[in-house]
Amino acid sequence: MSEKSSIEWTDATFNPWWGCAKVSPGCDNCYAERDAARYQPNRKLWGSDAERRFFGEEHWMLPLRWDRRAAREGRRLRVFCASMADVFDNHEDLPLVREMLWDLIRRTPHLDWLILTKRIGNARSMLPADWGGGYSNVWLGASVVNQFEADRDIPKLVQLSAARRFLSCEPLLGPIDLSSHLGIWWNSTMRCWESTGSAINRDAWGGRRLDWVIIGGESGPNARSMTIGWAKEIVAACRGAAVAPFVQQLGARPVNREGELHKVGDRKGGNMAEWP
Repeated sequence: MSEKSSIEWTDATFNPWWGCAKVSPGCDNCYAERDAARYQPNRKLWGSDAERRFFGEEHWMLPLRWDRRAAREGRRLRVFCASMADVFDNHEDLPLVREMLWDLIRRTPHLDWLILTKRIGNARSMLPADWGGGYSNVWLGASVVNQFEADRDIPKLVQLSAARRFLSCEPLLGPIDLSSHLGIWWNSTMRCWESTGSAINRDAWGGRRLDWVIIGGESGPNARSMTIGWAKEIVAACRGAAVAPFVQQLGARPVNREGELHKVGDRKGGNMAEWP
């Protein structure tokens, strides 16, 4: 695991285990599966019936060291968990290791843990018993790559209590209209209204919304193209709803609206990046 992650939106990465199973079109060219095959060529770690790779005590001590350093320096560190797995994977070998993770998170109050999942529907049954209104140092995120996944999974995410909620639209495989998921406010009668204008009971909704949206094209071998306009539309919707957008990258094959390959050499999206 890395204390100096190459991922621009985090300081470090930590994996409680390696291994997962594909559940989304976004998984088709999974970088984690590719990396696992390179580092562990004799082990099958991908698939619902595959094993998972676990780690020893030294590995689990790393976040404790990061937490002590963050406390000394007086700044919070962001930890992406898990880049080579999914915390809410329902594999039969994971419940005890997941409890170890929750205990580790409780012991590292100076770290902000960014838990990103493609299985947000599993989260409610797998969060710790003392979750309550959410751990103050955990951000919950859902990965969505197209409109279908956004409409299916964002409502599941915002119904969960969390210090912050975020989306990862990476790899972005089609246009996503987030307008019905972002515009939430309170009116004078203290009833919550969505941008669609439909009233929702305050106790059922609680004024929850998204805090951050990560956007990016696909990289690596066999990368699928992303139309740059798709990213710009999400950025515009986020800014209109006071939600921070972060364009991670344009991907290996960014194209313009006419389907022509984007010719700009720098494919990073730093000028559209905002931090929550």
